[in-house]
Amino acid sequence: MDHLIKNIKINIVQGEKDKYLININNKSVKTPDGNLIELPSIKLAKILLQDYESSFKAKPLNIVSPIKITNTAIDKIKLNNIFYINEIVDHLNNDMICYFANSQLELLDIQKKEWLPLINYMKSSYNIELIYTSKLFSINQKPDSLFKLKNILNELNIFKLSAIYTLSQITKSIIISLALVNNKISAKKAFEYSNLEELYQISKWGKDDEAFNRLNAIKVDIRNIKKYYDSV
Repeated sequence: MDHLIKNIKINIVQGEKDKYLININNKSVKTPDGNLIELPSIKLAKILLQDYESSFKAKPLNIVSPIKITNTAIDKIKLNNIFYINEIVDHLNNDMICYFANSQLELLDIQKKEWLPLINYMKSSYNIELIYTSKLFSINQKPDSLFKLKNILNELNIFKLSAIYTLSQITKSIIISLALVNNKISAKKAFEYSNLEELYQISKWGKDDEAFNRLNAIKVDIRNIKKYYDSV
């Protein structure tokens, strides 16, 4: 599978132990820290190949990319996955799905309709009972809930963990992220749920071009991260 762009040859080669490498001009691609990029599936290799092709054609417009997710997995998470797991777990206390509007009743009704099923999903699928509020104070989830989430994340390989770590940052919610990667909701719904308040305000007052472009980039990123996760 050879691709030529501006005299640059990019191709996928099979390495050792059923791993796949990306070669650029016959040299295997490495991470910024100098680690060889070895990929666990041909699907993921094809995604990275397309990302490298795009990077040579034009400046990326989106916040994240498969290359960045992969570099984080190999350079950072592989060396210290517990740090990233703990960071995700700690963010459950600030998960946006657990904080409802406290004054705008119309928005609150929408949040209840869209978000409560996700809170119930965490209970039915993982036996994680979440605390949520519409008051102006921070939540401390139960230690048992944090422990169960940690066990879920411990089961993920470095590539999936990097993807869900990135996804939880973009959506501001590990709850949305888990629902998406486990096919409980679509990428479209994940985008809508994670930007619910802003989309509500746009529906009331209209949108500006800057906000539209930013939201569109987020929508594409969420879709691409889901595709990345599924390829591993």
